[in-house]
Amino acid sequence: MTITTTDATPKPPAADGSVDDKTQDFEHSPGGDDAIAELAFRIEDTFGRITTCKAQLLHQIGIFDSLRLARRCGARTTAGWLVRRLGISQTTAHEYVRVARELTTYHLLAEAFQEGAVNYSKVRLLLPYLKKNDESTLVEMARKCGYHELEAELALLDRDDGEDAPTRSSYVRIAERKNGRFGLWADLSPMEGAQVAAALKIGELAYHDVDLQDAVNRDAVEEELEDLPTSSGIGMPTGKVMLAAFMGMVNIVRSRPKNPLRAPGAHVNIVTTVDGGAYLPVGGSAASASVAHAVANAMVRVNTVDKDGLILNTSRASRLATDGQLNALMTMWGGRCAMPGCDHTRFIQVHHVHDWADGGATDLHNLLPLCSSCHAMVSERWIRILEDGPDLHFVFRDGSRFVAESYQAPLRSDASLTLREFNEGSA
Repeated sequence: MTITTTDATPKPPAADGSVDDKTQDFEHSPGGDDAIAELAFRIEDTFGRITTCKAQLLHQIGIFDSLRLARRCGARTTAGWLVRRLGISQTTAHEYVRVARELTTYHLLAEAFQEGAVNYSKVRLLLPYLKKNDESTLVEMARKCGYHELEAELALLDRDDGEDAPTRSSYVRIAERKNGRFGLWADLSPMEGAQVAAALKIGELAYHDVDLQDAVNRDAVEEELEDLPTSSGIGMPTGKVMLAAFMGMVNIVRSRPKNPLRAPGAHVNIVTTVDGGAYLPVGGSAASASVAHAVANAMVRVNTVDKDGLILNTSRASRLATDGQLNALMTMWGGRCAMPGCDHTRFIQVHHVHDWADGGATDLHNLLPLCSSCHAMVSERWIRILEDGPDLHFVFRDGSRFVAESYQAPLRSDASLTLREFNEGSA
């Protein structure tokens, strides 16, 4: 049970943006948590004012453009005038004009932008989805979610890439260059991309000489990879071993192994809901036909979730329960680190919310996927993760707090308290 209290924020800066002596001296004397929280608040406040100023700028550009004033100012286009007058690049100028024009159509988004409630990054992220979805719903979502959480939510929605934009067809190209080297590039659907990513994981294991026949045993894979500094663990291979993973995949195909590999990250996840829906948890949704094709023809694992996002069961893709738990966790949290603002998909470790040494169970409700960096921050107590029934509170020392309600994406809620915190404060 999450309890929201009266919001108590640090003293805001003066109207002229000046800061008091305490903050000015911060760089010389870091001080305690209160000083850290105050500086963090001032940074956030300054960013908010930058956002409102940028909203005003784009509003003014929109008016300038709608009145067709560029020619009267000696330029052929609004973007050309911005390049000359503001000294910005062509790319930035054209982006400003495009966004300014669209904001004249979507008044709710423009209003939230001018209030500073939705920043420029989120505005750009939302624009392709507004034509085919309800504007008020999307704007409210943007107000509550962080950027990467919003990105994950939008991935399941239809977007507008232009009325005349042709339907994108998947392709793979390979061409020999004049110097004898080869170029390889591709554009794949979400389902095809997930299958390639799974194959690359198999290629990485093959590169590290993990026995493909024994790799169905999760412990065997982990033992092999523990001592390999170049292995990526969960997720796509890291950049420095991507080529080796790719060549390992090629060698597997050429050698025609008899048995398929069902190892961590070497399968395609499909999530099904209790009402019969199905989707890919990472990289956006896939058409029903694609999901059906994968179930019939691909190496997949099916996970069933309840209305709150908790995985009820996971199909058997390996022989050990720990493999299923890890796969279920990664699927529940979108295939990435659960820490707010972190989008790492590699080097994932499993964290016990209630410490295992203190009797915490190795059950899904007590486990959380964290990247090694975030896990270290939690272990060193720079970040606290508090359990409150089905909710998780991520508490930071700068005074900010994010709450993941019922295993959903964490949202900013600085004034929230766990029931235990509330009771202790009332005692």
